[in-house]
Amino acid sequence: MRKNTIRIPMLLVLFSFCWLAGPVASAANRNDSRSAGQPAVDVARLESRIHDLINQERKNAGLPALAWNQALQQIARNYSQDMATRNFFSHTDPEGRNFVQRYRRAGFKCAIRKGFFFGISTNLGGENIAYNHLSSAIVRRNGQADAEAQFAAAVVRQWMTSPSHRRNILTRHYRREGIGIAIGKNGKVLITQNFC
Repeated sequence: MRKNTIRIPMLLVLFSFCWLAGPVASAANRNDSRSAGQPAVDVARLESRIHDLINQERKNAGLPALAWNQALQQIARNYSQDMATRNFFSHTDPEGRNFVQRYRRAGFKCAIRKGFFFGISTNLGGENIAYNHLSSAIVRRNGQADAEAQFAAAVVRQWMTSPSHRRNILTRHYRREGIGIAIGKNGKVLITQNFC
């Protein structure tokens, strides 16, 4: 997890990014997955399944559900597509822009004020990213594979076992999220989760 802090009198601006590499589940859209011999997956439905599982984790922790935010979803999907198209994996794009700058470029404002004593802090949001290949998460049962359900569960399970990703998911003051998935070359799938 990365933290960048700007200190201003009576104001602490804090934001963090999380990243995940390694054996995480992934997804493919219907056309790409069929041509690559992968299970057919509806990307929008998969994003929604991951969102539902994230909210189940928050419920289990006694936290309010995150609302689905279309603007955050589009920012997340655009960033996943950028990583897929330009073949990189980082919270910072090749031009050095982070998620806060992507929020601003999209006209999305996130400034969650909290605290009363010893100054006020403002959280600018958060981001989790992940990648892998769809086939690594698929298990066939009775000749059938529910690729979307298995993939969604694998991504959330991996994030929840990573302390920094888990921290973003279970941050009490976040109220909204967007999840965006893109398919890269050779079935590589990139996932971005943005919070506010």
